[in-house]
Amino acid sequence: MSGNKKTGKLNSNQLQELRQAFDLFDTDSSGSISVTELQRALHALGVSLSEQEIRQMFSAIDVDKNGRIEFEEFAEIVADTYFRKFSRAEILEAFRKLDHNHDGFIEADELKIILDQLGRHFSNEEIHRMIAQVDRDGNGKISIEEFAALIERDS
Repeated sequence: MSGNKKTGKLNSNQLQELRQAFDLFDTDSSGSISVTELQRALHALGVSLSEQEIRQMFSAIDVDKNGRIEFEEFAEIVADTYFRKFSRAEILEAFRKLDHNHDGFIEADELKIILDQLGRHFSNEEIHRMIAQVDRDGNGKISIEEFAALIERDS
């Protein structure tokens, strides 16, 4: 399914970014996403859908109906949404879902939980390095402003 309409318009950085997102969902590194992996990833991201809604979403993405979502299918479906600009309200909503203790910051333990739920296990040192890349004021946490700057820069 190479040469899709949408993926053909993406530059190499965008394709790489989509691949990284896909790999977060592909927790068993099989090269495809199962309905269970999709459900687990959505749950980790704070998206609560019924099993029926998840199956409908999965079915819509699984273009070749083989019971798995390959990278090309994933990229074809999510490219437009993934690379669009986000409103401040959307950024705030995403931040709230990641800020589990509702203190206005994404802290190392919260980021670790999210990544663990996605099947991506990082050491505390790696988590702190990730935060340091975004943390502009050096407090060891990601504020809404830092989060928004990251999202706006990358979109």
